[in-house]
Amino acid sequence: MIDHPAAVFAVLASIASLFFWLEGRTGWRGFRLFPPLLWIYAVPVLLNNVGVLPPKSSAYDMLSDVGLPAMLVLMLVSVNVGSVLRVMGRGVLVMLIASVGVVVGAVLSFALFRPWLPPDAWKLFGGLAGAWTGGTGNMAAVAGGLGLAPEDLGLAVLADNVVYVVWLPILLGSKSFADRFNRWAKVDPRRIEELEEAALAHREEV
Repeated sequence: MIDHPAAVFAVLASIASLFFWLEGRTGWRGFRLFPPLLWIYAVPVLLNNVGVLPPKSSAYDMLSDVGLPAMLVLMLVSVNVGSVLRVMGRGVLVMLIASVGVVVGAVLSFALFRPWLPPDAWKLFGGLAGAWTGGTGNMAAVAGGLGLAPEDLGLAVLADNVVYVVWLPILLGSKSFADRFNRWAKVDPRRIEELEEAALAHREEV
């Protein structure tokens, strides 16, 4: 078993680097359904269960206490505040309403299945709500704040990606009637153009 903190950290960093490298180098279509993040969570879980990695290590604590805050800061540093302010409008209200809906849905789902779940399962629902209101970085932040166990975080990531696999084809298929929906919802075409320009500018910066 690999138990030295530096070695554990090296294994985890290598796994993360490997799958992001494979995605960029091979262009494998499977990464569209099963993104690198899923593999980055699943492989260490597998290595832990077969006895290669330890269930507890100071390396995990370091990544949680130091790596996670640093990652969140790096994510926020790249935000173009000017672009965000330009495209703000009714979209902000829509996002707020959708976020409230996700949080309420998480609470109701937990209440519905609570008799069959362990006492601390609410933390997993909180992590999922974080993912669906702010992405993977938000999920990690919420999981850290709630004290979600690593194995439960892995389950949350798995559930998140299962939903993603089902939702993505529906989302891609919705493009065929997007124009009709926009007309029905009375969406300002200029707002769409601003969003597309902001997304393009962000992609070029990255």
